[in-house]
Amino acid sequence: MTRTTYLDCEFDPRNMAVPGLLSLGVTDDDGTDYYAVNADADLGAVLDHAFIVEHVLPHMPVTVHRDRAGTPVAIDFDPSHPHYENVRPAKEIAADLDRYFEAPAAPRLVAYYGAQDACRLHSLWDNDWSEMPVHIPRYFTDIQVMADDLGVSELPEQQSTAHHALADARYNRDAYRFLRGLQKQRHIGVEDFARQLHANSLLTDESGPYWEALTFKQRDAYRRSAEQLLAQYDIRS
Repeated sequence: MTRTTYLDCEFDPRNMAVPGLLSLGVTDDDGTDYYAVNADADLGAVLDHAFIVEHVLPHMPVTVHRDRAGTPVAIDFDPSHPHYENVRPAKEIAADLDRYFEAPAAPRLVAYYGAQDACRLHSLWDNDWSEMPVHIPRYFTDIQVMADDLGVSELPEQQSTAHHALADARYNRDAYRFLRGLQKQRHIGVEDFARQLHANSLLTDESGPYWEALTFKQRDAYRRSAEQLLAQYDIRS
């Protein structure tokens, strides 16, 4: 079966290059985690970005220096921080992810409002798909698109630390599983729908044979009709 992976990145939205990437977290259905903080990040550039300073940097192995008025004036990596071991250069992060995603075919990638996350992942290879390993996912499934398609206006609340890349990646897994569960509940499968089409035909012809009495060719005709209708319409159980 296709491996499914879940990605989240923290970044400076004003810088799409590698120095704009702050941290990256990815996990999968087996709980295989990878978390890295970009040693090549331009920390000084985010001093004026209040959201990053207040909500993202507290979860990273950095120290924010402030003046007497409390205004951030400098940001340094903190070697004494327990997560400092996750600080590594962008080229090393790319090599780690090469090994993480390695497979005969690229795994499925899931992200939440994930356009920037996918771009940040690809930026580790300068967004050059000809240089990027073939098993690095080129596209992703967006959790918000899934929610919109299912008419879900509110996802389960995140219980872990928001704006920590790995915690958010794990939450993406939880949200994806929640939505997949709804999909399975709401959408009828081909076999069940074929049987329903046949049952409906008995409403107009009560003398018709039951499903079990149909020939293989007759059942297959119902299955083909079911497949065509399911492909055309949003048919739910």
